[in-house]
Amino acid sequence: MNAPRRPSGSPRRSSGRGRPAYLLASVLAFVGLLLAACSSAPAAAPTAKPAEAKPTTAASPASASPATASSPGAASSPSTGGSPVASPAASPAAPVGSPSASPAASPAASPGASPSPAAAAPAGGAVVTGPAASPARAAGPGQRGGTAVVAIDADPETLNLATTTGYSAGDVGSKIFEGLVWIDPAFNAQPALATSWTISADGKTYAFKLRPGVKWHDGRDFTSADVKYSFEEVLAKLHPRARTTLQRLDRIETPDPLSVTVVLKEAYAPFLLQQTAYDSPIVPRHLYEGTDVQNNPANQRPVGTGPFTFVEWNRGASLKVARNAAYWDAPKPYLDEIVFQIVPQGANRSSGLETGEIDFVVDFYLPKADVSRLLSNNELTGQRGQGTGAIDFMMMNTASPALRTKEARQALAFAIDRQRQVDQAMGGLGRPGVGAFGDGFKWLVNDEASYARTYPLDPARGQALLAQAGVAPNTTLRLVYDAARPQFVAGAQIIRDNLRQIGLNVDLQPLERSVMIQKVFTDRDYDLTLQSFVSSGDPSIGYHRIYLTTEQRQQFTNATGYSNPRVDDLLARAAATPNQADRAQLYKELQTILNDDLPTLVLFDEEGIDFATKKLHNTWLGVDSRDRWGEVWLSP
Repeated sequence: MNAPRRPSGSPRRSSGRGRPAYLLASVLAFVGLLLAACSSAPAAAPTAKPAEAKPTTAASPASASPATASSPGAASSPSTGGSPVASPAASPAAPVGSPSASPAASPAASPGASPSPAAAAPAGGAVVTGPAASPARAAGPGQRGGTAVVAIDADPETLNLATTTGYSAGDVGSKIFEGLVWIDPAFNAQPALATSWTISADGKTYAFKLRPGVKWHDGRDFTSADVKYSFEEVLAKLHPRARTTLQRLDRIETPDPLSVTVVLKEAYAPFLLQQTAYDSPIVPRHLYEGTDVQNNPANQRPVGTGPFTFVEWNRGASLKVARNAAYWDAPKPYLDEIVFQIVPQGANRSSGLETGEIDFVVDFYLPKADVSRLLSNNELTGQRGQGTGAIDFMMMNTASPALRTKEARQALAFAIDRQRQVDQAMGGLGRPGVGAFGDGFKWLVNDEASYARTYPLDPARGQALLAQAGVAPNTTLRLVYDAARPQFVAGAQIIRDNLRQIGLNVDLQPLERSVMIQKVFTDRDYDLTLQSFVSSGDPSIGYHRIYLTTEQRQQFTNATGYSNPRVDDLLARAAATPNQADRAQLYKELQTILNDDLPTLVLFDEEGIDFATKKLHNTWLGVDSRDRWGEVWLSP
């Protein structure tokens, strides 16, 4: 096992444990994970209220007045998303004694909550301007200096966020790149590279004013030309989520270096929410124009506008970013450096937190069997509450002989114990899957077509369906997954045990992340695969790509081979419809179809928990815990 190591020159902080205790903790955590495996929500952008004749301003529930930031640092900062907790089963509670917590829990704090974005496209005659007011931050100005060590599971596939939604790439890249906005825990869009914006009454035109004085890390000026290039030549062609959105793009106008107007062919309700570093990062035109974007050297040594600059990448070991001394939001950032330590074994990530070798581990990388133990550590803060909806699911390759019919795929749904996935693979931090889009968006759930009604746990019925579909007993299915994801490791073993009960053998194929991506999304050389996607605040942003017909074999999109023109049409209409009630009807019809065709089985909705040393402050200021690290600081 690779033990995380604090970089040379960094202060070492210890909880008093020596190396033997560190190794023992790792072994015990790993054994616990195996025993657990082998035994036995955010909402979409709502419709604005019926518009008055005069323009209106998007604002948070606490404020009815406009709040337009026009200078660096003008954006107010949000409260914490989620809450420190005392046990895995505890409800989100008011923070107690945590230096990085805010006294007001956001709507994202409640598992399964459906926060309502304030800055949505208007439904009728209103012109919406932004940004909205943001909840006040409890923590004061930060302290300069120090190196924070953040654990990730593997080398990112690229550091160009405009071409990937890979989680580790987002971990690193979100410190380097920025979008036009960032999203606070109340799901308000806040200024980043854009200081203000106006949305037309028909929801098709977005006019952004850009922040003056912003420099790329190589010293060149950031301008509207970078935005136009990024949208038209990179995001629209290569980004797994933005590519679908920008199919609606009519044109982009750049009347001056600090103005950008995006005109869509049709309204798209969550467009503003998608202008973040994760979904629409802006890349430097002067480094990419006229090159092969996917093979540009800047993908390995990125140049952004964000609070940290790229320093080095030691493959298989670590990545390092350093403070951007010329950052537009001075005096931020506060940290001197962030080191992303690559720790393939989940147990070592937890042990690194306990020994002080690691300062922060986001839920994505955390072994759920370790949560109770970590919560008992007085040196750590645990923050529970999935900021944006996220689902874990099993894709089924419809080109596989044994899975070509929906009856065969339905057989697996009757056999797989979704509650056991939550209890054992997730340590109780989740909710069993209810349908094609999970239950993080309560307003769209179709109870009549839910898994609870259509696929109760019934192995005997599953076995009968397999026989009806002509699948021979003892057929072997290959289950491919990312070996560095603890819940996948445990979940795969549960699935193997479940499917054995209906006469299927499962060949577990845990792979290094880049190999898994190639095998699943490019080659489609698999039968079953475990994946997890975040919604980014709206089902059309994060979840549509699971089901949309795609011929391009792009990573983190529909790899099942499933194609249904009716589904494609309904997804397009759901994305373009501004009224939430109307959208709900479209999504309910989609669930009726998708829960029956079943190219993908949603196993559970995540209820995440991150951990940080109590010496790390301001760690949960955005809806995504990887965001806003320019404001994070480290006490001695």
